[in-house]
Amino acid sequence: MNAKKPSSFPSGPTLAGEMLIIGDAVVPVEHRLMPLKDVRLDPSNPRIQHAVRQKFKDAEVEQGDLQKLIMEMPGVSELFKSIRDNGGLLEPIHVRPDGRVIEGNCRAACYLKLRASIKGNDSKWETIPAVFVPSISDRQVAILQGHYHVAGKNKWQAYEKAGHLHTMKTILQMDEKEIAQALGMTEREVARDLKSYETMTHKLLPKIKRGHGLDKWSFVQELYKRKDLEEYRNKPENVDAFVSLVVNDKIKRGADVRKLSKILKHPGASKVLAKQGVDSAISMVGKADPTADSRTFRKLKEATSLLQKLPSKELQRLRDNENSRLILQDLFSALKNAAKAAGVKLPQ
Repeated sequence: MNAKKPSSFPSGPTLAGEMLIIGDAVVPVEHRLMPLKDVRLDPSNPRIQHAVRQKFKDAEVEQGDLQKLIMEMPGVSELFKSIRDNGGLLEPIHVRPDGRVIEGNCRAACYLKLRASIKGNDSKWETIPAVFVPSISDRQVAILQGHYHVAGKNKWQAYEKAGHLHTMKTILQMDEKEIAQALGMTEREVARDLKSYETMTHKLLPKIKRGHGLDKWSFVQELYKRKDLEEYRNKPENVDAFVSLVVNDKIKRGADVRKLSKILKHPGASKVLAKQGVDSAISMVGKADPTADSRTFRKLKEATSLLQKLPSKELQRLRDNENSRLILQDLFSALKNAAKAAGVKLPQ
């Protein structure tokens, strides 16, 4: 049974001697050179779950196929060369009692490839440095992986991180507060990522016809990040409409989602969005509100608001400082020139 952690222990998972500290528990471990034949790659690892689902659907994945899939992932070929040239690992993998890799799928896959490349009786790659964990719960595994790849330096891609949170909530039955505390996040961040993941996985990705679709993650995150879209996204039919806009390339960039609330307030622009896309829609909004599609007019409006509420301290600087007055005079001159060029009559 795992002992309770003394209060002096750090809060995050920490490897200290022959024990692994996870949350409020001390988990005994053993440092080993494990026979590679006893190590099993884990297809449920959050980093590769999407790739496994996409390639193998619901079929059982053979270890050889899984190894090839991992080796094709971005960055793994560089890791392979680093391990080969270094002659081994700088950091050991973590392994469950049944041989499943907890942490280090990519490193284990590289060792498997190196072992396959050996000719003759060379046994160099037959064993792999490992932290063997005789007893660890799925919950502790999730917290450990989360600290390494959600909160830590070696982060997974954003969609993979959100998938890990989803597993913690749906499979391990952890609530949002528990997840936030375990991974050093806020409950709001956890809730946003969970909703984004569900929309991405269950609504958007199944409709993608070309590619893996993960480039659309920023679109969904923007939808759930923005306060001005909160009322809109709370209606399931609106989320479905948003997904269609993204899938049909009516919204082409994640940053374009920031324009959506202005478009939705304009009935005509909303119709244009569905037919012609975000650029045409925001252009229509711009006819009624020039700040909607023009950074220049946004800046002019901001400058106007600033001058209307100029603090007494800055007014005094205008009275006392010639260089301050020159800025205001140049602004006035530029305003007159722009008005003249545009045929705009300024009030006297």
